[in-house]
Amino acid sequence: MTGEGWNYSPIRFKSYMQNVLFNPAYEANISEIREFDLNEISDPSIYGPDTQEYDALTHIYNTHSIDIKSYLGTRNFTAINKIIELLKKKLIFPYLSLKNLDFQDKISIILPDIKQEFNEKIIKIFSFFNVCRIYEIEGEFFIYGFQKARSFENGLMINLWFPKCELNEFLNVFGLLFEYLEIKHYVILTDLVNGKNLLKSVYGNLNFLKDYNPLKNLLWDNKNKIWMNHKLFTRKDEPIYRDLILKEVE
Repeated sequence: MTGEGWNYSPIRFKSYMQNVLFNPAYEANISEIREFDLNEISDPSIYGPDTQEYDALTHIYNTHSIDIKSYLGTRNFTAINKIIELLKKKLIFPYLSLKNLDFQDKISIILPDIKQEFNEKIIKIFSFFNVCRIYEIEGEFFIYGFQKARSFENGLMINLWFPKCELNEFLNVFGLLFEYLEIKHYVILTDLVNGKNLLKSVYGNLNFLKDYNPLKNLLWDNKNKIWMNHKLFTRKDEPIYRDLILKEVE
């Protein structure tokens, strides 16, 4: 970013990518990467509905993350103390939101099954961008033509924000990168539907979201001391909805 604004160049990105891939002596001058490991839970306890932790979460969180800085400098010590305790126990994770940066487009890239050895290079390559979030993922994916869903243990989801620029030129370079790394299956999502407009088309008035809290969707099983998602599974842990991928009956 220069004094005159954003200067995103696909040519510079391609040159940077080639250096990372083919020049072992190349030392990239990139910003520090902040990492959050959501699997590293210092306290493995399950907090029931009568605990202070659950009470704190339901009071400071609803459909959107709270703006922590809006509480700083106020006399709302109850909320501030709850936030501090949740931060100490790593039950919430702070992050910077994007405002007034003149971003025009956001794209999401899903790489469902890649070799573990490529992770470091891919992360280094996409660190070229000023704002980038990369998530390690695992699970299943299905593409029309597969006999069945494929499981994977190592994948990445990449979110990128772009100012006004030649976005298609960047997408072409991404395609070359994935071709070189022999990543056969990937998805690049652009120009996504505004979620708020979609909800309005379904529900009309969205005032109910002011009191809606997704944390209260779960039911507490007092016998087994666990939270249950009664909208997806029965009490016998059987899925309520059938699998979207039809399985052949032998």
